Amino acid sequence: MAHLPERVFGFLARNTVLIVLFALITVFTVLTPARFWSAENIQNLASQTAFNAIPAFGVVLVLIVGGIDLSVGSVVAMAAALAVGLQDYGVPVAVSVAMLMGVGVGVLNGLLVTRLRIPAFIATLGTMTIVFGLLLTYTGQEPISGQIDWFTGLGSGNIGPVPVPTLIMVVILVVFQIMLKYTRFGHNLYAIGSNAAAAFQVGIKVDRHRMGAYVLSASCAALAGVMLAARLNSASIHTGQQTALLVITGCIMGGASILGGRGSAVGALLGILALGILGNGMNLLSVFTYQQLAVRAILFISVVAVDSFYTTTVRRRLVRTGAK
Repeated sequence: MAHLPERVFGFLARNTVLIVLFALITVFTVLTPARFWSAENIQNLASQTAFNAIPAFGVVLVLIVGGIDLSVGSVVAMAAALAVGLQDYGVPVAVSVAMLMGVGVGVLNGLLVTRLRIPAFIATLGTMTIVFGLLLTYTGQEPISGQIDWFTGLGSGNIGPVPVPTLIMVVILVVFQIMLKYTRFGHNLYAIGSNAAAAFQVGIKVDRHRMGAYVLSASCAALAGVMLAARLNSASIHTGQQTALLVITGCIMGGASILGGRGSAVGALLGILALGILGNGMNLLSVFTYQQLAVRAILFISVVAVDSFYTTTVRRRLVRTGAK
């Protein structure tokens, strides 16, 4: 009985996403069966999930190594603005610049965390603000539109019944899941997140792996921004405002830990899918936007609290056991 709270929180931490998915699907099936299961709504949900899952695949790497990346929303918005605003130089150039911007932000985040030893929360909060300031300057705080119509195929096109963003998401999902499960780089990320000092002692280049995680996170965010821009061939300063909260919540709900050492690409996808269903269902029920934000924030606090309690409890028990 002494470990009953730990067992309960452990069950919740391991199965949060499945519990939430089952509950949401049940609720919205009962409340709006015809609209929720319509082909149009399912296709829309698939596209929305893709736009948010792609940055989540990058963020989960940062969480695994014990970091956090708050800059993804600003990177999404800046990449979208560049992909649209630089189309006069050609779409390939515009997209390349947007992606290079993402790589640059990832490198900056990595340097701040690994070289200057600034806590990841502060470092990425700072880069988030810097990138957003650059976005405001570049756009003049006005929406911008592109001129090349075929660019929209990347964000709103279909191959058969499947949206192009969903196909891109699946490819990235497979690559990241294989990387985490079967490559030395992936295994080292888990080792660093579980115990960075021990990982360093066995020869793992901790800073290099952390740098790689931040670069991949910002790159995924930039790709999501390009795809969002392509959806309507436009961009605004409001793009990506909720991305950081959304993807971090989704990753933790899908099994990642805010304290590091756990997470997967599949889990991140399931978490984002659950949040997508939540948002989709609330839209169908005409829930006000500001109320939706409050619900997501409460959900974020709840999943972090469950994860933090379970992880710290387990680690304390392991320390006590080792001491004996």
